[in-house]
Amino acid sequence: MTNRSKKAAHYGALAERAARQRYGLVSAHSSWQDAETDDGRPVEIKAAMVNRRSGKIGRFRVFEDYHARLRREGGLYVFVLYSATGGAGGGGIRVRNMRSVEASSLRLRFYGSGGHRNSEQVKIHPRRIFV
Repeated sequence: MTNRSKKAAHYGALAERAARQRYGLVSAHSSWQDAETDDGRPVEIKAAMVNRRSGKIGRFRVFEDYHARLRREGGLYVFVLYSATGGAGGGGIRVRNMRSVEASSLRLRFYGSGGHRNSEQVKIHPRRIFV
């Protein structure tokens, strides 16, 4: 795992924790979900970073196979937009915005992943989520 991947995993875990706390979610990790609501609905938590120096905004990556499953199961997404705080070695995060969205309400156009998963993906700009 590269240093960049380790940082992304670290910040993603902090974003997941923030989402669980805000929405009272229970951790329930699998390939297609990160948590559950108190009544058992699956939740996928997606995080994107705003770079403090450049102002560049990351994207939320959603994979078609997992999205289809989340929709079938009546699930939700929690989107977390954050900026990193602290040192370069992986400090904390400051949540800039967070929103819960019904998976069934998202109309997405998927394309080739070019990545490590056998599913097409879409990268969603935060302005599409935080209208």
